[in-house]
Amino acid sequence: MLIIELIVAVLLCAVLVLSSYLNTLFIEALRLRPHAGAKALAFSDDHLLPLLRMEEREGVRRYSLVRQASLILLTVDATLLASPHVEPTIALVEVVLIAFGALVVFAHIVPNLLVTRTAGRWAVPFIPIARLLAIAIQPVVLLIDFVASIAELGEGKTDDAESDDVGELDALLDAGQEEGLIEEEDRRLIQSVVEFGDKTVREVMTARPSIVSLEASSSVEELRQLLIQEEYSRILIYEGDIDNVLGFVHSRDTLEIEKDRRETMQVRELVRPLAMVPETKSIRDLVRELQETNAQIAIVIDEYGQTAGLVTMEDMIEEIVGEIRDESDPNRDVVEYPDKSFVASGNLDLDRLEELVGFRPDNDTESTTIGGLVCEHLGQVPSVGAILKVDGISVEVLSADNRKVRTVRVLRTESGQTSPGAASSKG
Repeated sequence: MLIIELIVAVLLCAVLVLSSYLNTLFIEALRLRPHAGAKALAFSDDHLLPLLRMEEREGVRRYSLVRQASLILLTVDATLLASPHVEPTIALVEVVLIAFGALVVFAHIVPNLLVTRTAGRWAVPFIPIARLLAIAIQPVVLLIDFVASIAELGEGKTDDAESDDVGELDALLDAGQEEGLIEEEDRRLIQSVVEFGDKTVREVMTARPSIVSLEASSSVEELRQLLIQEEYSRILIYEGDIDNVLGFVHSRDTLEIEKDRRETMQVRELVRPLAMVPETKSIRDLVRELQETNAQIAIVIDEYGQTAGLVTMEDMIEEIVGEIRDESDPNRDVVEYPDKSFVASGNLDLDRLEELVGFRPDNDTESTTIGGLVCEHLGQVPSVGAILKVDGISVEVLSADNRKVRTVRVLRTESGQTSPGAASSKG
């Protein structure tokens, strides 16, 4: 009898190694960035996994269940192997040690060594056995699916369905990150893509006061000087006031004008048309429209038909991939100092502030810029020297006028969260 129990234990250990090995391969196949150095991955993608005839997620589920079942059966076998002549406490310790040793050695160490140190060819003869194991565990899979479907009966969509879906996505991302299926940067990218569809043009546009523009009657030479000064490739052209935008001029257009004509030629002759979109428009829809028309820029209008801002394709793409900079793009909005503080424009977007210091505004915050955040919390346009302390950051107003905050210094405070709206003045 003892010999039979030992044989069963050896077979269960072999099943544990094989199922753990295949489970690891399926997990690696699901990764956005497979671990470097895993020699079996390339071979398994072409030879092993296709022979098993199942998708990666299903493979992870089935062979994870096979592994757990093997551990349970091995624990039962270890209980039978425990000496009946010893104290129950000692027998329990023996069972725990055997089960723990099997878990560490046969479910982790050996499979990981096989993945990293072998090409995986040794597993090809065992594919029929692996498929039988996947079939054998099918009743358990069906039972789990049945219980899950029963639990979901009667659950209909509610008004909070969208927020529930977001919560489920966050939970999935958390689980994927803990299991090593996704990396932190991949998580942020996925979240950005999901949130992208919910954002409106108003959230990403350059606000009206920050638009660089030029009167249509100005000369081409004046336009050239403005392009050099602002270092932009496109300048808005208006007639009368900014609410009457005619279009834009690209810097390339000025290169074709002879030098002797630049002083007399008006920029209205170079104007290109551009689209006008409402500030409530989804940026997902706008990206699609700009792609169809081969455009890069659009004017944003408010409900009264006045110019609310300017949005570019780059602004919207940055909502997914983060800020895009190149060697010709100056660091306009943020300067970092050795004390870990940042001097930034009052127009700095709150999403950018989150990237810098990890600050995330409350859901009821209406402001979209750091200058607006200061004014919103203090209830007025603050004077120079005013300090706002909110949720672990300190914002000092460096320059302001009677209409807006122009420059601030941001510092991450040592104390965790502080009272929102707490402020002081240096006099």
